[in-house]
Formats: sequence, C-alpha cells, structure tokens
Amino acid sequence: MRALVTGGTAGIGAACVTRLAADGHAVAFTGRDAGRGTEVAARTGATFLPADIADRAAADAAVADAAEVLGGLDAVVANAGVLSRDLLTVIGEADFRRLLETNLTSQFRTARAAWPHLVAAGGGSIAVIGSDTSFRGSHRCPAYSVMKAGSVMLAEMLAANGAPHGIRANAICPGNTLPGMAGDDPSRWPPTPGGTQVAAEDVAACVAWLASEEGRHVNGASIRIDAAVGAALILAPSAPAPPGP
Repeated sequence: MRALVTGGTAGIGAACVTRLAADGHAVAFTGRDAGRGTEVAARTGATFLPADIADRAAADAAVADAAEVLGGLDAVVANAGVLSRDLLTVIGEADFRRLLETNLTSQFRTARAAWPHLVAAGGGSIAVIGSDTSFRGSHRCPAYSVMKAGSVMLAEMLAANGAPHGIRANAICPGNTLPGMAGDDPSRWPPTPGGTQVAAEDVAACVAWLASEEGRHVNGASIRIDAAVGAALILAPSAPAPPGP
C-alpha cells in the first residue's frame, strides 16, 4: 500500500506514519517543521515532503509529489490541524481563514488532488481526521469545533462519490489524545470514564485498519475514539430542590 499522511511530523500524524511504515507500507508525509520531519523520516523510512498544507498550491504539489515518489496512492490520511482558543465573536478574520485552510479546506483539497490517483489504483482509503468536537462543540476551541463538524460531512460526501470507484472515506474523531496538539495541555484534561487517555497510537491503529482489507466495507462512517467521554457526558446538575415541609 502507498499512503500519504498530511501533518505527519508530530502527534497523531507522526503515529500514523510510524504505524503504516511498520506495517510494511510505502509512506510519504507532509509537515512544516523540517527538523521534526527529518527525524520522523529517519526513524520510519518514510519520505518527508516539506509543505504547509494550508497553502493551496503547496497542498496540491505535495499530493503530486507523493504520488510520484510512491508510484501512486492507495491511502490518504488528511490529518493536519491547528487549535485556537479564541471565541467566534472575537477571532480575527485572518486567523479564522488560517484555521479554515488548515482544518477543513486542506482536507478537501488533499482528497480532491489524490482522487485520480486512487481511481487509477482501483480504489483506496481516505481517512479524514475529525474530532470529538465534530459532534459536540467545545467552548475551549469553538472555531476548531465548527471546522471539524465539516470534516465529518466531508468524509460522508467523499464516501458517496467514491463508492462506485472503490474509494472509501471515513472520519476518525479522536477526543483528547496524547501527546496533545500544540497549544493544548494534557495535564488539564479531565479523566475519562475508564481512567485512561487516548494515545496517538490508538488513532493510528484505526487508520491502519480502515486502510486494510479488513476495513473494506466501512465507508462513510464517523468513528469516535474518545474513551467514552462523549457517551458518558453528564450535564451540570440543576439547582437542588427546596426542602420539603
């Protein structure tokens, strides 16, 4: 299998590169940090393609370069993402556009650029990395929540369009995931119902399974990997009832 991972220099992206390479697949990955990219490439044997995936021309070029280096594409992991804590009512226009380009538009552009390569391969897997905030927005990252909700619908529409070509698209929606994104602090995360936190390697395992023959019938799904945090969400209790007579 020939796979491209965007945002593959750290966190979930680096874990996906590591897992896919360890499974014996040919892997290329993008990232902005040349130092981290070089380290991941040396450790995994994957090909590092320096690129800011929020740059539209760079995104298209990275897919073309990956297909050339790997001899085609069978799988795409649209992972690149950035956080912002700003409220929607105060975030600047430029910052909002930057987040949109990275968190959602880049996923669309990566999938679109990879499409002819996947068709030529007779099908393949697109894993769109969403978030638990795709389903319930987080007050800690409102703009990110809005865009990750779009990631889920993007995966569903890609699945519908790709099914006749053997292309499968699914949204993987992690909750808080170690080691955490830039700007996040794992020490402040609340405990999960089971007492353990999700790790990037857990998400990578799901990516690998979806791209494998075992995942061939999973298409258009949204898979939440959050250690049951969403399922066990408890609303704030109401005010206590006044004492009886």
